[in-house]
Amino acid sequence: MFAMIEAGVTPALSLVIPAHNEEQYIGRTLESVMKAREAHHNPSSIEVIVVDNCCTDKTARVALSLGARVVTEEQRRIASVRNRGAQAANGRIVGFLDADSRVTPGMFTAIEAAMASPKCIGGGTMIRFDRMSLGLACTYCITAVPARWLLGVMGGLIFTEKQTFEVMGGFDESLYCAEDSKFALGLKTLGRRTGRKFKILTSDYVVTSTRAFDRLGDWYYFRNLPRMVLQGHRAFKEKDFGRKFWYDAGR
Repeated sequence: MFAMIEAGVTPALSLVIPAHNEEQYIGRTLESVMKAREAHHNPSSIEVIVVDNCCTDKTARVALSLGARVVTEEQRRIASVRNRGAQAANGRIVGFLDADSRVTPGMFTAIEAAMASPKCIGGGTMIRFDRMSLGLACTYCITAVPARWLLGVMGGLIFTEKQTFEVMGGFDESLYCAEDSKFALGLKTLGRRTGRKFKILTSDYVVTSTRAFDRLGDWYYFRNLPRMVLQGHRAFKEKDFGRKFWYDAGR
């Protein structure tokens, strides 16, 4: 049985999972999350929130059956969905995971250990694709590798204290995608100003779906790269581009 949050108990950590018609993926995502919760020394201190973003399938039903809380957000913009989940979160620490990703069993223990240090402002995790090809390997090399070694940040599962999240103003709702990258960079910058570090978890990581590449081709990132280079962050503010670029066009 999955542990539930006890009445009157404030969670130590709230995990937010945005979801728009994720019936096909949310089950395996939550199964991995619940295994990580059970592996934690105090499973009842972990709160899992699925944000139903205009779902027309069984996403919410599956989430509830697997022990998650479900809240709703009508705005079809991923930053707004993440922010809604954070608003509903009761934990001192908030984390954000995509609905098609899986976590390793030690994830919550690793986050708790990182955040126990006053020198840590938050962090992210390493990412692995659920399959690999030449196109995916090249995509990883021009995204994840520079993010880690040049910028000092990673996505995967981004985490920080809810108070810090609120100070930063949450995810930028002017963006249709790449809001997580901007938030991670902002978190690192705030940490530098306050004498704290952005922690990248390496032993525990996120396995993410390659469904966008399955549908659009393993080189589709490169087809959009010239536009991103020329327009910079402005490209991510364009609704049509965001929906095409983002793995779930319905978001």
